[in-house]
Amino acid sequence: MSGFDANWLRQREPFDLAARSDALARAFVGALAAPADRPRRLLDLAGGTAANFRALAPLIDGDQQWWLLDLDPALLAASRLEVADWARSQNLVVELSDEVLRIRGPGGTWALRSGQIDLAESLESVDASAFDGVTTTAFLDLVSVDWLDRLAAWVCAGKRPLLATLSVDGRRIWSPALPDDGCIGEAFRRHQGGDKGFGVSIGPAAAPELARRLQARGRSAQLDPSDWWVAPSTPDMLERMAREAHSVACEADPAHRVAFDRWLAQRCAQIGSGQASLVVGHLDLLSIP
Repeated sequence: MSGFDANWLRQREPFDLAARSDALARAFVGALAAPADRPRRLLDLAGGTAANFRALAPLIDGDQQWWLLDLDPALLAASRLEVADWARSQNLVVELSDEVLRIRGPGGTWALRSGQIDLAESLESVDASAFDGVTTTAFLDLVSVDWLDRLAAWVCAGKRPLLATLSVDGRRIWSPALPDDGCIGEAFRRHQGGDKGFGVSIGPAAAPELARRLQARGRSAQLDPSDWWVAPSTPDMLERMAREAHSVACEADPAHRVAFDRWLAQRCAQIGSGQASLVVGHLDLLSIP
């Protein structure tokens, strides 16, 4: 699970927020139980720096208790700082303790706890039925087909709504087009099939494959596009995406290094002159029992 540092998650968050399916998010919130005697309980798998919390908590009425699970202790530590800074930027009251971060939201108190877990090994050790809803983001495309089967069985056994956002679907559409876009894209997709800690990654097929597995178990599963639009006005992000694509392509197909170097030089020239843009295809998935 390399490459997911807090700086990268911070850089991508504005693009994620703009891309998320508002319809599926609101349907997920509407499907949550509203217990009268306790806060709503949300579980965020592979939660990183708590992007789901920041995106969804303001949409949910009343008190909330969030549990964020991730393997990376650095991201877990960063999540508290990211959420606290975000809350203060919204003029919300923040209360920090050793175990819980509490925010006095406009409609109630939002509490955030975090825990370290290896989901590749220990998903089933978590009781999904102890929560009112489960979320994850930018995660499904990193796991294997076998792990997707485990996730589907676990979610169905827990009988809780699932919102899985921002799974890549394989589309990277640069404008204007260049002759080497195709070979860069093909090499990038091959690289996505590597092992990210969960076995051979399913990559761009993740969201549709999980939807099929959930439907086979009698669950609803709805997909909605959540594409990034990386505009010419965001050259730092465009250059990062171009250099990442170049690096990954060179690793996956070193025989075409000359062509890949030519492509990067052309892309960086376009980015520098404000002529380039990029669409990165993603899918959001909502499943309700």
